[in-house]
Amino acid sequence: MSVRRSLILLSVLTLALPVVTFAAVQRLEQNAAEQEARTEERLQFYTVQRGAVEVVVSAVGTIEAEQVVNLAFTVPGRVEQVLAQPGAYVLAGDVLAQLESGTQQLAYDQAALALERAQLALDELMSPPSESELAVAQANVDAAWGAFLSIQNAVTPEQIQAAELAYAQAQQALADAQTARSQGAGGGTLADAQVGQATFNVEIARLRLVQLQNGSPAALNAAYARAIQAQAEYDRLLAGPPQAQIDQAQVAIDQAQADLDQALVTLQRRQLIAPFDGVLSAVNIEVGALVAPGVGLVEITDVSPLALTVQVDEIDVAAIREGLPARVTLDALPDVEFPAQLERIALVGRSVNNIITYDVLVTLNAEDPRLRIGMTAEATVVVERRENTLVVPNLFIRLDRRTDQAFVNVAQADGTLVEVEVTLGLRGQDESEIVSGIDAGTVLAADLGGDNLGSIFGG
Repeated sequence: MSVRRSLILLSVLTLALPVVTFAAVQRLEQNAAEQEARTEERLQFYTVQRGAVEVVVSAVGTIEAEQVVNLAFTVPGRVEQVLAQPGAYVLAGDVLAQLESGTQQLAYDQAALALERAQLALDELMSPPSESELAVAQANVDAAWGAFLSIQNAVTPEQIQAAELAYAQAQQALADAQTARSQGAGGGTLADAQVGQATFNVEIARLRLVQLQNGSPAALNAAYARAIQAQAEYDRLLAGPPQAQIDQAQVAIDQAQADLDQALVTLQRRQLIAPFDGVLSAVNIEVGALVAPGVGLVEITDVSPLALTVQVDEIDVAAIREGLPARVTLDALPDVEFPAQLERIALVGRSVNNIITYDVLVTLNAEDPRLRIGMTAEATVVVERRENTLVVPNLFIRLDRRTDQAFVNVAQADGTLVEVEVTLGLRGQDESEIVSGIDAGTVLAADLGGDNLGSIFGG
């Protein structure tokens, strides 16, 4: 190659080099812009706001009944009536079926009537006297004492004076007869007869005087007794019945109640009664059938409240306790949450594949016809909850596990991102509490597809 050709080639290369360099730079800038555009497309933004943060423990189980009981008669007999229907909701105390019980029913009705009579007797005994009863009693008292005084005051002073005079005359006649007999006048027999007659007349006169002075003792005593009795009846009405009589009436009631209770027990032995509110899940009885005691005939399921038993591992079980609030979601109703409560934690765990779990009973607080026994459900127990605090989704937080420092990317007005350290409070499964570092209204960004922000809660 000649010198001239070499110079020409060098000149061409020198002129082409700036063109190639410019194209390469332009291509790099274009790639960077495209990379930035793709990054911006992957960015998600969140405006910090106040809300609630929860720490929860979740586990899956199936809806189950609180209790299922198979009911049976305790005595043999023939079925007279069947009131139970499969699937029906019954209340505690409802009669589901009944054996023939005419004799027992009659005994119960008689015992109920006896109790009613005993109670009426006590009520009548304890009822205060009416005004008319008191008026009648007072009138009886006044009449009785009036009769007594009438008998007592029936003899006048003139009658007594006349009786006294007659008595004195009889005594004088007796004295004269005795004098005549002593003198021998009229013969002995006649004189004795005259003295006897005079003695008799004296006694008659004396008795007549005493009767007038004292009245008739029998009539007076009878009148007095009637007056005392009338007064006692009036006082009884005012004072009420004596305690002994009240106690006796109460004893009669207690005995009648005991008889009724026993009659009821005997009658109820011939009835199949719902022990609690629930749904009849099985009915295996018909009218006219002979049944034996102890044979299950009706199955009742307690569906209020429904519950589910879930298995919680030994790490999470340390964070929960009985009485904590919970919520339940169903696979069949994913958008509905049912309020619930942690009812019981098993004391003894079980080991499955070297993992220790504990049975935890969660009771639903809500009654909903959409709930069915056997449905798959997830129970979420709320361990701790804080209200009105700064809330940030964990997606927007980077946690350096070596230093336990937390960072967020704050979007600036010029479109750039600045990493800011924040202090975390309560850390939930999906969201966490921010104690300091940012304020409400701050806009955060997270790159869902890149590694520039770090994995969420990763180093």
